[in-house]
Amino acid sequence: MVFPCFDRFVPIYFHRKTHIIRRYLVKERLVSGLLGLCLVAAPAFAHIPDGAQWTAFQWPDGTTPTLDGDLSEWEIVPDDYIINMDDQHLDAEGNADYDFADLNLKIIVGYSASTDMLYFMMERFDDHYDRDGEGGGAGGDDSWEVHIDGDHTGDRMRWNKDIEDEDERQLAQGRESQAYHTRFPPLGDTGGDSWTWFWMSAATWHTDAQYGDWGFQLDGSLNSGEATAFIEFSKAAWDEFIFTSPGESTLHDFNENEIIGLNWQVVDHDGNGADAKVDKNWYFSGANDSWRTTASATDFLLAPVDPRV
Repeated sequence: MVFPCFDRFVPIYFHRKTHIIRRYLVKERLVSGLLGLCLVAAPAFAHIPDGAQWTAFQWPDGTTPTLDGDLSEWEIVPDDYIINMDDQHLDAEGNADYDFADLNLKIIVGYSASTDMLYFMMERFDDHYDRDGEGGGAGGDDSWEVHIDGDHTGDRMRWNKDIEDEDERQLAQGRESQAYHTRFPPLGDTGGDSWTWFWMSAATWHTDAQYGDWGFQLDGSLNSGEATAFIEFSKAAWDEFIFTSPGESTLHDFNENEIIGLNWQVVDHDGNGADAKVDKNWYFSGANDSWRTTASATDFLLAPVDPRV
């Protein structure tokens, strides 16, 4: 039986050998310089919330998960990497009025220095899991829009008429940081029907499996009553994304002790078809402009291999 509530683990710990650094969340400051541990210096750009830093689990070589929606492989990840619904998520008005009978989340972020991919896992309880391609905002379905800033520079992703030339504007969309709607199960191969929708870009090749893959299982029914979704996917990051050509684009090389920027928007729809509405948009950094700029992202440390694994 799946319950709509998960245990909450408040502090995050980063382990290396026998040394432990405690990384406090949100309003508490990062403790640094303990035990002589030196980290790679990150760019000076400050992501938000101020003082927050989370940790991405490093998958040891040969252990990256099979992306099939069976989350049992993630059980090797220590509990202190888990991000819960009430850890930092705020709605569009900046509120934290959680209703775990309506929506609850359990998330882990991981990466592999060998595959140069990010790996995401979500266990999502929802009182109504909407995936019909109709109605509502944010593409019309429950979704998890992930924003990736691999080189930690806080780049703008979405450009409007502030770039007057249409060709130049299209070239700028998601060029230095990327935002993907992920929605499961996919209803088709392109655009809003695919599992990964780079909605601001005209790129068509970014859905190739070498740049990201997915797995999904559902305990319950689509578009009808309570359900728990088990989601996992991988994604590459791009230091320069040229939408017309992967050959002209530059993939990001992930390395341990690096700091990257990540944010996400969890879209919760209620209802079916034309009656669907966005009940809540939940922003991990708390900034409701995160769909536009990774200046609103949160810092994630790419951890060394955890000795507990």
